[in-house]
Amino acid sequence: MSNNFVGFLKHGGNYLISSLATGALAFISIPIYTRLLNTEDYGIVSIFIGLVSIMASLMALSADRSVSRYYFDQKNELDFKRFVGTSATLSLVFFFINAFILFLFAEEFGNLVGLRKEVVYLIIPISGINIIGLTFEQIYGPLKKSREVAISSVVKVFLGFVFSIALIYLFKKDKFYGQILGQILAGLFIVFFWIRLIKPFFKWSFDVSYIKYIFTYSVPLIPYALSGVIIEQFGKIAIGSSQNISHAGFYSLALTIGSIVNIIIGVTHQAWNPYYFEYMNSKNYNQLDKDFIKIFKLTILVAFGVACFGKEIGLLLAKKEFSESLYLVPIFTVGYIFSQLSFAYIRNFGYTKKTQYMSITILVSGISNVLLNVLLIKSFGEIGAAISFVLSYIIMTILAWFINAYFVKLHSTSWKSLLMPLLAVLPFYIFLYFIFHFDAFLLGLIIKGLLVVFLSIILFWTERNSILLLLSKIKANINQKK
Repeated sequence: MSNNFVGFLKHGGNYLISSLATGALAFISIPIYTRLLNTEDYGIVSIFIGLVSIMASLMALSADRSVSRYYFDQKNELDFKRFVGTSATLSLVFFFINAFILFLFAEEFGNLVGLRKEVVYLIIPISGINIIGLTFEQIYGPLKKSREVAISSVVKVFLGFVFSIALIYLFKKDKFYGQILGQILAGLFIVFFWIRLIKPFFKWSFDVSYIKYIFTYSVPLIPYALSGVIIEQFGKIAIGSSQNISHAGFYSLALTIGSIVNIIIGVTHQAWNPYYFEYMNSKNYNQLDKDFIKIFKLTILVAFGVACFGKEIGLLLAKKEFSESLYLVPIFTVGYIFSQLSFAYIRNFGYTKKTQYMSITILVSGISNVLLNVLLIKSFGEIGAAISFVLSYIIMTILAWFINAYFVKLHSTSWKSLLMPLLAVLPFYIFLYFIFHFDAFLLGLIIKGLLVVFLSIILFWTERNSILLLLSKIKANINQKK
């Protein structure tokens, strides 16, 4: 394996810790929250989290998302600091304007999404905290300082978990407030850590040239940032408003289990992005293709593993009355596979700074998701929302490929090399469908375990020597430390 890919794995390990920590309140803490909260409270928290994800991009109009891109265009250290200063200032201006609008229309917005206005108010402080956190990640990601990102995420999640549990016990009713306020309190603590680490890279500025760069690169990313979240979150919001809050919680639990795959996607994006830019700048397309194919194969393997054992994970973690929708987990994992595949092409739009193509791609898939949810939920209920999830990512992938091939015309990993692992996993999913409701529990687990092992051999057979070499290096390093 290349030294860069080994470096990617190192940073990927740090980001994996960060991603697991960030998702802990939605995944690792499931056994506790499903026992402390009733189904309606759990549904309210699920919808609230979905709305926060959507509002994160709107509140700052994505002005905070250009820092990591400008890092590779900076003239010198001072130039980068001034750009960070301009980006942060612009983000805060947009945030305060939008926060005021949301405050004024909190009741109307709450009626639209099925939440009381007091809950809508709490979107404002969480969004402000998230803006500062994203600026921190946008700086330290390109610097390859993944350790700092991981530490801050672990601390934030740990504090959020502790504060949430304590506050839930303080509320005799409406216990969902405890979890939400716990996250806000934890965010306020970690903000001081973020600001201290941002400060060396910050110099106040409001330069017109930087503002032009931000509007050219970041603002067109609003549909991109929104639609990806909408595809994940709109389904449960629609279920909550059209059916009931509890079913939104059940759907959210299944999506949370499936989103283990999305953790891997997030890890690979964060860890590999600096190497992607290096490969593209040096036109080292051969190594770029090799790395991305490995990443895609890893995504497929994790997705199928989650599809196999997602139901058991959910039953193990949550109370039985929350497990009604766990049969949707395999469907969600297919959607995440196409999500990863789409980035083989979407990433090029950011590299060429043609973010309008990124916006078109994501906007079309996001609108498709909304329309599909409206149509399919009415006829098929929650399974319609899950199917909408998959179809939206398929639409995203096809459109991204088309735009890259005929408009951007920049190198991307070939369809043929990515289609092979996709076709390899297809019969495994078909076989899984027939054994998903297998009555013999232990035998079913053994069969699914063998399927995962067999698929891993098929996917990584050509890389077997490199994997064995990497494992031997890891073993040698461990022995050396001893």
